[in-house]
Parts: sequence; structure tokens; C-alpha cells
Amino acid sequence: MALQPGVYSFAWSGGIFEVEFRANNSFWCRKFANAAKWEQQGAVVRIDWGKFGQYEMAVQPDGTLSGGVVGRPEDWRKAAFARAFTPSEELLSGSAWMLEYENGTPFRVEFHADGHFHSADYPGHHLWKLDGNTIAVDWGKFGQYDLVIDVSARQAAGSLRGNPASWRKLQYVEPLPAYIFKADSCGHDHH
Repeated sequence: MALQPGVYSFAWSGGIFEVEFRANNSFWCRKFANAAKWEQQGAVVRIDWGKFGQYEMAVQPDGTLSGGVVGRPEDWRKAAFARAFTPSEELLSGSAWMLEYENGTPFRVEFHADGHFHSADYPGHHLWKLDGNTIAVDWGKFGQYDLVIDVSARQAAGSLRGNPASWRKLQYVEPLPAYIFKADSCGHDHH
């Protein structure tokens, strides 16, 4: 049985939290962020979570995963499918776009999987959230923006909150890794 990409409830003796099995074998967990990947061979799913360990889990008939730390099966882990990614989540989370606006030259922006919104041209600590197909960007001193994604066109459009004349358009450029470790303009590491 092939593992279904999506959001999973991941359990161990210390609690339960969400993890993501993403396309292209990317494994992501906001709570324990690290460069990580997964692969499946037969019924066995292997997770290489870097500093958080190596895991082997078997896909069960009901689609759950059960296993543990490689070489220490008593250090158990379980995972249960919580939900599939929405098309908007798949496109936006961990991606780069060109932003166009009413009075300027287009420039690159990034939607990091950890919720940070990054622009080398307009640095600072900025955040984004997705609600359905609507992206809310908190760009600090540069304003609050609401944009609606058109997944099939790989575009988004919207404006400064409450000011439709101050429009913004986004055009998809490329995917980014789920985990980006770098101290950037907002003064902290993305991990």
C-alpha cells in the first residue's frame, strides 16, 4: 500500500504532533523543523529526520504507520493520516513567486513552510497564513495583504487590506525546500 501524502498525527511516548509527508519525498514538521526526507520501499516507510533521528515504519492495512527508531524498535512511533493537502497548500507552502504591484518593478517573494514570508528586497520578520484559497500576508510596516490563489493558473491577486487600488499580483516561480536553514533579515534562524 502506497503512503498517501498529506498531514499526519505523529505519536510517540512524549506526545502527538503534526507532520507532513510531502511530494518529492520531503518530510516536514513545523514543531521539530529540520531538513528531512522520506522514502517507501514496499510496506516500509523510512524517515531521515536529521538531528531528530532515523525511523522505520510499516504501512498498516488501515493506512496508519507503526514502527520506531531504527535499531531501537522499543522507541516506538505511530502515524495516522489526518487530511490531504489542499491544492492551494501544495502550491503555496514552500514556494517562490514574482510579486507585481501598481507602481513598481516585479520582485521575488517566498512563502516558507514555517509560515514566514520573505523578500530580500523588503527585509524583516513577516508572516503568511492560508485560509482556503486566500493568503493573508502580514508584511509589518509594508502592510497587510489579502490575495486569492488561482491554483490552475499558478497566480494570485489581491490588494492591501481595505485598499483595492493598492493591488498585488503573484506569479509562481518555483518550489522551495520545506526546511530553509538560514539566519535572514528577520534576525533568526528558520528552524
